[in-house]
Amino acid sequence: MPTAEVIEAGQLLLRAGQGPLTIEDILDEVEGARYELIDGSLYVSPNGDVMHQLIATRCATFLATLIPAGLRAFAGINVIDGPKTIIGPDVAVADLEAMAYRGLGVTPQGVLLAVEITSPSTRRRDLTIKRDLYREWGVPYVIVDRRGPLSVQVEGALPDYGRALVGAVPELSAP
Repeated sequence: MPTAEVIEAGQLLLRAGQGPLTIEDILDEVEGARYELIDGSLYVSPNGDVMHQLIATRCATFLATLIPAGLRAFAGINVIDGPKTIIGPDVAVADLEAMAYRGLGVTPQGVLLAVEITSPSTRRRDLTIKRDLYREWGVPYVIVDRRGPLSVQVEGALPDYGRALVGAVPELSAP
């Protein structure tokens, strides 16, 4: 890792130790990592492995063929709730009319479906903190749990395209 990245990451960690962070604090994020800010607390994890990215891309592509006009399917988008919370579902269906924070992401109200694909470094957060946020925001979501035999968990009233995705996940998750 180049020295400049180590210094940037170190400075970010020092700021995190001084109190809650804001979105402004993480805008110049270090490449090769995924940053989420939840109530001012910083969470850093590596980018997903190849299978994680493949499943996310396949899910977003699948959803793009089913969603109503005016909506977009994303393999990764920021969901921003105020200055201290920014999370990135692995896949989301969103309304671009709900853009937030100078186009950095969308508000929770603009997310019509979120999909989380678990990885060893994110599984606990996907199943707890992020699940709580989606519930709080009223966002239906799907968790594709890759630990052990593939399983799919659903929370909330899924739109038709969300139910179609749930049925297609085993096929979309094949290597």
